[in-house]
Amino acid sequence: MVPCLMIPEKTCFQRRGFTLIELLVVIAVIAVLISLLLPAVQQAREAARRTQCRNHLKQFGLAFHNYHDTARMFPKGGFFGNLGTPALQASNAPQRIAGWGAALLPFLDQAPLYHSIDFNEWYLHPVNQPAASSTLPGFVCPSNPQGQTLKPNGDNLGSPERYGRSDYGGNWGERGLRCLPLMNCQNNYSAGGPGRGVLMHVGEPSIGAGHVTDGLSQTIFLGEAPEALHGLWMGHKNFFDQSAPLNARNDLASNTPFPSCQVLPGNPNLGRLGCDFGQEFHSHHVGGVQFLLGDGSARMVSDSIDLKLFAALLSRSGGEVTGEF
Repeated sequence: MVPCLMIPEKTCFQRRGFTLIELLVVIAVIAVLISLLLPAVQQAREAARRTQCRNHLKQFGLAFHNYHDTARMFPKGGFFGNLGTPALQASNAPQRIAGWGAALLPFLDQAPLYHSIDFNEWYLHPVNQPAASSTLPGFVCPSNPQGQTLKPNGDNLGSPERYGRSDYGGNWGERGLRCLPLMNCQNNYSAGGPGRGVLMHVGEPSIGAGHVTDGLSQTIFLGEAPEALHGLWMGHKNFFDQSAPLNARNDLASNTPFPSCQVLPGNPNLGRLGCDFGQEFHSHHVGGVQFLLGDGSARMVSDSIDLKLFAALLSRSGGEVTGEF
């Protein structure tokens, strides 16, 4: 190689590396680009997860209508009573009924699982443990940050048994929202009557499409509730009546007027998403909650929706005029 000193100045080029300052500038530029790109990637991933959650609801919509074609009614929500001990399970045996999740299994391509269940026993019975502990992807929303897909029976949290999770809950109706600011109206159309929703408990009449006089496209059937205490796909209480705004959090009584959201100072649920032990519609999406309507469509409802309008969507035959939402 000819030394550079022996080559004319205009044609001599010395090789050199990056200076420390140049290297730091390059690193800073890369860091800025990553910081700009990362939120977009996260938003794209959440959009994909949200779409998957919505598709699950659409599959439930098809299952509800196929069930209705067969039974001429929609399934009930479940038992709704306390099954926390073997004694309670035995005493409540005459009211045993399949929850809506189990009832829909044959219409969700889960016929073998359905036929493996002994419906002469509660899902909590050891004979049904293999089925009840199954994780069904269609009941799990990927936006839920909880990686665990099994959870205990909400009536007995200390039990070691675990059951398949459901991030979707049924609409039994609404209480306290349509009469704001009083919040003293109950979940019925007349004193002592059945709930205002669609998925009823065992002691209430079954609901068919003809009973949904407000219109299937204007009536909620299911919604997201990933933090529900009783959120089990085979559970007996995976349906509820709404009494708080969407995505409301537990708070002190001085900060929220909704009784189901009020907790005492020091309560471990303070600030937690989902009032009333999570038995209210809520989600981990930003800005709203996804719902299945009776016509089989699924859509996001903003968490800032007018509460009286929301109450109307939770009512099957209240005669309310909902309009756009």
